[in-house]
Amino acid sequence: MTATASVEDLKEALRENLEASGTMRAIKAKMRASILKAINNDVGTEVTHSDKCKENLIINELLREYLIFNNLRETLSVFIPVALIEFANMDAESGAPEIRPFDRSFLCQHLRMEDGPNSTQLPLLYSLVAARTLAQSE
Repeated sequence: MTATASVEDLKEALRENLEASGTMRAIKAKMRASILKAINNDVGTEVTHSDKCKENLIINELLREYLIFNNLRETLSVFIPVALIEFANMDAESGAPEIRPFDRSFLCQHLRMEDGPNSTQLPLLYSLVAARTLAQSE
């Protein structure tokens, strides 16, 4: 019984360590993303960029930028396959795509926003919310 208890204690200590370091969340997120991708591939529901409207891609890019800014890597790892955003490569350290579907200047132009030196530090979603809040208070 002592050996069984030791194995169980080791399993519990390992689980706690993985949860405390955030590794468990990352593993679960990667597993969910892989399952969703496998399901989409099996039923042939994969959608390409050309099949989606530009507004969906813009919204997805705004959300992606927000998730990266707030260091929500696990959420991003699930969001990208679920949103069917196809990027060439993911930067392993930041979780950010190396190639974006739209660059920031295109998004600003499409959304009729100005991207000044102060606003480049924040995701565009923050600027949209701030502009909406300002418009409502006037």
